[in-house]
Amino acid sequence: MTRILILLLLFSNLVISQADSEIKYYKDKYGRTEVEKGPYMLEIKKINDSVTDHIFSKTKKGQKIWFKSYLGKQPYGLWTQYDKKGNIESTRDYNFTLKYGEFIPENAIRYYELGTTTLFDPNNEKIQQHIAEHFRYPEIAVENGTEGRVTVQFTIDENGKVDNLSITERADIALDTECFAIMNSLKQLEPYKIDGQNVMVYKTIPITFRLQ
Repeated sequence: MTRILILLLLFSNLVISQADSEIKYYKDKYGRTEVEKGPYMLEIKKINDSVTDHIFSKTKKGQKIWFKSYLGKQPYGLWTQYDKKGNIESTRDYNFTLKYGEFIPENAIRYYELGTTTLFDPNNEKIQQHIAEHFRYPEIAVENGTEGRVTVQFTIDENGKVDNLSITERADIALDTECFAIMNSLKQLEPYKIDGQNVMVYKTIPITFRLQ
């Protein structure tokens, strides 16, 4: 009787796990063309009522190409890209909570109060380069034809640390999340000075999403 009960429990767990996992096949490594059976496989695992894990890999070898998690349709957790040998090639961190509104620390100086010409500010070039290197158009936004501009605020403290990140002009949740991820990965810039003393500076920057 005990053996039968154990077998029933194992079978029920197998049924539940299969119900919480979905497999799709694609003929291209970008996951654009879905087919009945193909060389690339996407496994979607339901972790709970809100979170799903997406694992894209080669069908025969089982070699992972990328791993993504979603909270509903919003990117969530740590996304991972793998190289041809199965090693981690790059990661993208979505472990954050979106913040909206203008929050300026009392000791922060607005950027324009510095009187700095943007053409001669080395931080502006670093920020633009960082955005260009980390920019990606969210898949869901591409599918829906979503465009927009998101304005992000942040501070650069006396040591050049980037902090107090929030969104002051929102667009779509997918675009907001992507902008937050881009700027959240920018950790260090050059500190600003007034009369030879390092100061904390409040700065805003717009990021525009346009489909070609």
